Amino acid sequence: MASLNKQQKRAKRAKIKAKQINIHGRKPAELDDDMGEIGEPIPEYTLAMFSKMRDAEAIGRNDMLLTLLTNLADIISDHPELLDMENADNEAMAATHLAADMLIDYRMWADGMDRDTAQAWLTDPQFISDFGTALDSYRESLDAQEEKAE
Repeated sequence: MASLNKQQKRAKRAKIKAKQINIHGRKPAELDDDMGEIGEPIPEYTLAMFSKMRDAEAIGRNDMLLTLLTNLADIISDHPELLDMENADNEAMAATHLAADMLIDYRMWADGMDRDTAQAWLTDPQFISDFGTALDSYRESLDAQEEKAE
């Protein structure tokens, strides 16, 4: 049997690899019909992530997306109940849905966009390309960290 440290590394690696985020065709989360805004108050950990994303976006979109990916992995680790497994085939799909919802909510929070405009931003081909680039960079940084730790 592998050491506890090795098992933890493997579990972390498997969890991260399971989060193969693909945001194409994601439907937005339900709105509060009366307000046209996010239906529930935004948790503090999400607001903290949004603030970091806004600061990173001032540098560039790639930095904002890397901030999202890094922080979202930590949030999922701390709050696994956020993954909606009832409406997803697997953990990767649930993480995809959560990432898409977070991006839509971020755009609404940062720029005061309505949900339809935020959804259009999320499905823009240039955004999708940028997200893929950021995801590749994120995976490379995780691989580099794992190699350094071993």
